[in-house]
Amino acid sequence: MFIERQIPNRLKNEKLVLFLRRHYITLVGHWILYFILGLIPIGAYFFIIYLQPQILQNQILYIFLFMLGSLYYLFIWLFIFNAFIDYYLDIWIVTDQRVINIEQKNMFSRQIAEQNLERIQDVSGTQNGIWQTFFSYGNVQVQTAGEIQHFNFRSIDNPFEVVRIINNLIEKKQEAFEHKLYEKIERPIE
Repeated sequence: MFIERQIPNRLKNEKLVLFLRRHYITLVGHWILYFILGLIPIGAYFFIIYLQPQILQNQILYIFLFMLGSLYYLFIWLFIFNAFIDYYLDIWIVTDQRVINIEQKNMFSRQIAEQNLERIQDVSGTQNGIWQTFFSYGNVQVQTAGEIQHFNFRSIDNPFEVVRIINNLIEKKQEAFEHKLYEKIERPIE
């Protein structure tokens, strides 16, 4: 599977359990903002046509305004692209052995952190507000005993299901560890 090849520093026999991104509804706010910002030059154009039409008769001023509008739309497209890249490259991966947090900080900065399941101390989920409840997305906080104290899975789909899955994986890891420990204790010394 393509997604399994995306796991950084993949361990031997490691199996992908969850591959998470932010809920798609989190992009809607950006889309609405950029749509409204995209209407501003169109509104300015109609404002100029009805109140000051002689401005558009001057060819130099018309070319300057056209280039200014083009530059404005170029920046809007760059902001849309940046919002999509941030959405698409913020990834949280849960395997049967560890949790991996991949965050795109800005266009050219990426941070990858990982923690073994044995070092996870607490997992909790939250849904705040009517939008998160209605669209079933929220945050998951993973408290660890490592150098990075916690991972925040922001605005992911079904946060309480993710919490349940991670807690089940931790439980299975602990049971396997305890089983190996008891096996060593009960085995007679030769």
